[in-house]
Amino acid sequence: GRKPSFADLKNFLRLEDHILKPIMHSLCKSKIVTKSPSSFKNLSPTDIFAANHKFSNPKRRFRIPMASLESTINIKKIEKDRTHTVEAAIVRIMKSRKTMLHNELIAEVSKQLTFFNPNVRIIKRCIESLIDREYLERKINERDVYNYLA
Repeated sequence: GRKPSFADLKNFLRLEDHILKPIMHSLCKSKIVTKSPSSFKNLSPTDIFAANHKFSNPKRRFRIPMASLESTINIKKIEKDRTHTVEAAIVRIMKSRKTMLHNELIAEVSKQLTFFNPNVRIIKRCIESLIDREYLERKINERDVYNYLA
């Protein structure tokens, strides 16, 4: 039969790119529709689609998962999780040491968190957050020394 391009489908169905792309991506991924060129990475207006007549599924009803074209990694969520991990490491270290110099604390946090290398800026922000929440305090006459409070 007829093999429409992405642009043809878009015009015929009157759908926006951001709606049609994930639908066509899902249909191609599940092999219901074939696409040429056959790369799954991205869809272009010149891509040609055709029904896959060889497609079969043993189930009478089956789900077609909605594929996402964006990366599934949410950077904001990772930053938030890492912030919690850094804060937990700071609290653990300070709970055991009670008092510590700023540079020693940063070095110890970096040493403990081996599965990702925390940025010094993030560590400093976490220290400030812990001071604000009264887990830590700066020593009054020595600004680069922290005391554990909680």
